[in-house]
Amino acid sequence: MRVKKSVESFLDFRYEKVKLLKQSVRGEVWLACERHGDEFVIIKRVRATGLPYVKLQNSAFKLPAKTIYCAEDEVETVVVEEFLRGENLSARLKRKNFLSEAEAQKILLQLCDGLGELHAQKIIHRDIKPSNLILSGGRIRLIDYDAARTFKPGKTNDTKLLGTEGYAAPEQYGGRQTDERSDIYLLGVTMKVLLGKGYCGRLKKFLDVCMQFDPNNRFQSVGELKRAIRLKNLSDKLKGAGIFVSLVAAMFVLPPKIDSGIVPPVAEEILSHNDEFNLSLGELKLGDSVEVVQKIFGREEKVAPAETPNHRHSKYKSVVVTFAGNSVVGIVSNGNELQTERGLREGTPLDEVIAAYGRCGAVYEYDGLTLYEYPYVSAGGNLAVMRFAVKDNAVEYISLRLANEEREHILADVTDF
Repeated sequence: MRVKKSVESFLDFRYEKVKLLKQSVRGEVWLACERHGDEFVIIKRVRATGLPYVKLQNSAFKLPAKTIYCAEDEVETVVVEEFLRGENLSARLKRKNFLSEAEAQKILLQLCDGLGELHAQKIIHRDIKPSNLILSGGRIRLIDYDAARTFKPGKTNDTKLLGTEGYAAPEQYGGRQTDERSDIYLLGVTMKVLLGKGYCGRLKKFLDVCMQFDPNNRFQSVGELKRAIRLKNLSDKLKGAGIFVSLVAAMFVLPPKIDSGIVPPVAEEILSHNDEFNLSLGELKLGDSVEVVQKIFGREEKVAPAETPNHRHSKYKSVVVTFAGNSVVGIVSNGNELQTERGLREGTPLDEVIAAYGRCGAVYEYDGLTLYEYPYVSAGGNLAVMRFAVKDNAVEYISLRLANEEREHILADVTDF
């Protein structure tokens, strides 16, 4: 294969090739060792350009092997990357040693985190499969970005149709541009294969959604998939304890966004009121201590663990308060005990909500309810979300939560409506 002499000289000076691992019309992959050290590396020569290896080299992503060196000419790309020691999941699959549900969930959530970083940089992998997954140091790593591409807004289809038969999303065969939902499809197929034929456990319904033919019917982001799984975990825990499942689940769910003619879209800056009053519900406000809550309500009736470490949910009559340590990070009210600082409570008609709060950031549908969400940025920079859940044109419950971890997703909903 052809490569510039300066690159070839650099590689020969620094590395000694040990074993040819893979060769095809698209390139070759070598295991190599440092000539003046004892570290192994992978050297790849790919007959393609425009691959995201430069972005990988300049960012500390969780999933990929570390890119040590990258060079590109008119026809090919040369990459030197870290050699990952660990178990390739295709080898495990050949032994028919399928993943347990607990292992699969752990891997899936780690992939959601890692792909979320890549997708935020518009990098779409397009070739997620067992042979590209390595368990190394207790974490899953995703290798081989030779089919990866950068999402380009406004394009209607991919320039090159790449992927692995049996795993690739339908749109990878043409007709539309691949995006992060294509990787979600690949995730669904891969995890089903690794769980074994005939798997019908608790993850199945999530994987089925990932594998919908129409990208619009899949999870729209890996963050959304992760929240759905965590919500299911929370719901299962609460059901086991017999504690106020629907209230807490309703507070944390962030279902697919819908278009609504009732409330027009609004720019992010309009929603950033720096209004501390909007961070309160009744006498409670985000950041209050356990002692303040108990002074208002007395002792809690029920307590349940949260899906986030160091968080817990406490129930006081028709109010559920979520604590992180000693601080309030969420409030749900499905009675008329609490009202917002603008006088709204359970039973308030929808038109009064809109009259009082104006246009919201995004509208969702969940479990027969329409959810109207209003993001607020406090003077201290914290993002909070007030939600009005509406059924039959009246407020069913009101929730308020600190949402710094959801900031990117929520503000994307505000600006991309």
